[in-house]
Amino acid sequence: MLAGFFNSESNEHTNETMKKENFLFYKGTEALERIGVTPIFARHKIELIPTLYANGHPGGLIEKATFDEILATILADIRAHLSELDGIFLYLHGASKVRELPEFSGEHVILREIRQLVGERMPIAVVMDPHGNVTSEFTQSLQYVCCYRHSPHIDIQETFEKAAEDFCQMLEVNERHPHPVCIKLPLMVGGERSVSFDEPVATINHKLDALEQDTRIRCASFHVGYVRHDSDKLGCAVSVVPMTVADLPFAERKAKELADYILRARYQFHYHGQYGDVATALRLARDTQKFPSFLTDSGDNCGAGSDGSSTQLLQAFLQDPILANQKTLFAGIIVPEAVTQLEACTVGETVTLLVGTGATRSPILTLTGKKVSEGIVSDDFVDNPHQGKVIGFQPLDTAITILFEREAVSFTELKQFDYANCPIADFDIFVVKQGYISPEFAAYGEAMMVLTDGPTQQATEKLVFHEIKRPMFPYDPLDVPWEGYEKGSFPMICEVGAS
Repeated sequence: MLAGFFNSESNEHTNETMKKENFLFYKGTEALERIGVTPIFARHKIELIPTLYANGHPGGLIEKATFDEILATILADIRAHLSELDGIFLYLHGASKVRELPEFSGEHVILREIRQLVGERMPIAVVMDPHGNVTSEFTQSLQYVCCYRHSPHIDIQETFEKAAEDFCQMLEVNERHPHPVCIKLPLMVGGERSVSFDEPVATINHKLDALEQDTRIRCASFHVGYVRHDSDKLGCAVSVVPMTVADLPFAERKAKELADYILRARYQFHYHGQYGDVATALRLARDTQKFPSFLTDSGDNCGAGSDGSSTQLLQAFLQDPILANQKTLFAGIIVPEAVTQLEACTVGETVTLLVGTGATRSPILTLTGKKVSEGIVSDDFVDNPHQGKVIGFQPLDTAITILFEREAVSFTELKQFDYANCPIADFDIFVVKQGYISPEFAAYGEAMMVLTDGPTQQATEKLVFHEIKRPMFPYDPLDVPWEGYEKGSFPMICEVGAS
């Protein structure tokens, strides 16, 4: 069994490009360790042969040369072991877009090229992120597909293990394996309106769980999709993997029922938790007595591919005499030049920095202060500390600390502050580059999603597309009745059959 991993979330609204140096690459046993399913295949006496592990954090569009090298490596490994292979197990995120690639999606090209190489009969299984884009053409090249149930993604390892176990059991049955059923929906909702703790996703997941209890169904998934670039692959989807060819009609019927439910619930998709505009967030930060508190700069969410360069909230805090003296940590702001400048300084040394890009969301600020810490943004960069460097900086006469980063990686886990050598207990307010708040931060303190402008604008209905299939909600009315409306959902549009 050949196993590989390709991950990148491509945001078209940032000028950054994902190049080779922005990916973490592993081969051999290190690749298998990171995919994390070797013990399951070993229990079934299946040997795993590693191909490339290519993990790019969310960012801009992928450089064509970088993608071509990734694809060529995977195909070369398959050719080298083709006579030995009984199947292929892959992680393909589903939200990549490659510059100068006519098909847009890297994952769809990878799968197409693999299928052309191995022929129609070799079983292929793919694990995906729910924020990846799926089409019927994609699933017709597979025997198995699934994605994480939850957003935030608290079930990643569980999903990989279930997929590996399902695929092993599938291979032990000596018969033709059906393709998954896929229904593409004329619906784009975005990640911050589809948190799995909230409705309607909680009910959708309950339906998926119940469906997988049926002996005729191997796996069922709701693919929310990705909305941060333009492509003909965009839109939600449901996939259902039948147990056998005989179960295909049942899987088709259940997929249709699930798709109908999701379309009827389209006005129930809504922002998670507390949310508000910048003025509301600043007022909350100024008046709150509930510490610790988190503000998420949702328009500059590195976890959805933004560049993390916005200084809008930082400027607002510095200009407010109350907020400037709140013990606040900005974690972080991506300014590679500031990191390079601070690397040459000792902790405690005073230095003047120029930060910001000059864009409306990133006003240029001249900051004089002292270097207070140095570390890395996460354990992913233990082997590459230069790229993962994060340096703490405190502007003079303030209680604010800013973590400047070289790489656009969000702080989402408490342990990251340890790697950054920045004690979390020293602060009351945290401003982070997220959309919905991560589970660890939500458990640690209060949180508000700030509806800022930027590459990850949360109002999906304001985004402009040219390549998407039409009709597509929330841009077009649908001739499908809707049920229920939640605060923080889409603006109402005139729709035939609305109830």
